[in-house]
Amino acid sequence: MKKIFILAAVLLYTCCLLAQPSGNILSGTVTDSANGAPLTGISVFLNNTSRGTVTNARGEFQLPIPYGNYQLVVSAIGYATAVTDINGSHLSGPVRIALQTRATELAAVTVEPYDKHGWAKWGKFFIENFIGTGDNAAECRLKNRSALRFFFSQGSKLLSVTATEPLLIENNALGYSLTYQLEGFRADLNNKYIRFFGYPYFRQMIARKEDQEKMWEFRRKMAYAGSIMHFMRSLYSSHSITAGFLLEKEVTGRNPEKERVKQIYRPDFQKPGNFPMDTLHYFWDVLRQPDIISWKVVVPPDSILSIAPDGTRDLSFTGPIIVLYGVREKAGGEFKQSGLQLISATPIKVEENGSYYPARALVSTGYWAQTEKICNLLPIDYGL
Repeated sequence: MKKIFILAAVLLYTCCLLAQPSGNILSGTVTDSANGAPLTGISVFLNNTSRGTVTNARGEFQLPIPYGNYQLVVSAIGYATAVTDINGSHLSGPVRIALQTRATELAAVTVEPYDKHGWAKWGKFFIENFIGTGDNAAECRLKNRSALRFFFSQGSKLLSVTATEPLLIENNALGYSLTYQLEGFRADLNNKYIRFFGYPYFRQMIARKEDQEKMWEFRRKMAYAGSIMHFMRSLYSSHSITAGFLLEKEVTGRNPEKERVKQIYRPDFQKPGNFPMDTLHYFWDVLRQPDIISWKVVVPPDSILSIAPDGTRDLSFTGPIIVLYGVREKAGGEFKQSGLQLISATPIKVEENGSYYPARALVSTGYWAQTEKICNLLPIDYGL
């Protein structure tokens, strides 16, 4: 299948601060909402981190929560994923989480059965746009592809992918094994638009050799450089320019140079001999330009990020923003160009560790749309 250019938001997480090493212990119980029975062996973790546990025989769990805001994710096969916002600084006591069965999803499957040959038709497409492409992707392995369910509408050219269980992924390029609770994958083939989101849980792999650990760390640094996490962290700390990021915005208006030339040169009454020939050629070229043009202007980072008295950061802007990234020490090097656009007028919160929420309110294009995939994904506690 011909590869399409993705104008997508790789919306992988909506969790928050891991800025301090200490915190409180969150305790709780997970039960079945239908009968109240405790659920054993249920996965409980902080979204997009390596912090997690499972429930015991009584459905109980305890999990250290660093100070700050998080999403607590409770995931089990056959149940709808439960996501709870918590703050490690202000835990109110044990939490009780009642999981509901995925009855609605099962009913939808009955009405519109999935394609039993979906992997053969769409497996490569899914891997390229979920796992990614390139060197890191080549060292990633999806261990339970049989959990995937493909739904394709020929009329609307829409592809949806779900999973009957958390996806198990080994990223041998970065040294992580992931459990990814896929909540949705949707590809609009007509408009060349792809979006997926879910809840990843990381475990660091054990290196067999010292050289392997060094290679993992090198590749993690390469994946981090210029990533959305890198950008958000630099924006939060007011270091986006020194970190190598430049923000631009395209504006449209009356052609200022054409307006200027019109004030200088009037061909209806001024003779050509009044100006040098090279100047006349320039005037003629400018006057042939359209009256309305677009051009790019630099956007100061502090114009899109506001800081409240309590220190929280809100990201807000109108229209698309262009984000350029390049290593400043490499003069003449190419910039990596990405785009950001808010799909809601409500500002999004940015945290010190680079996370932002609600993540689905921010759409990325360009470089980030192509690279912010599972093969390059790092936990939000990376480097902290």
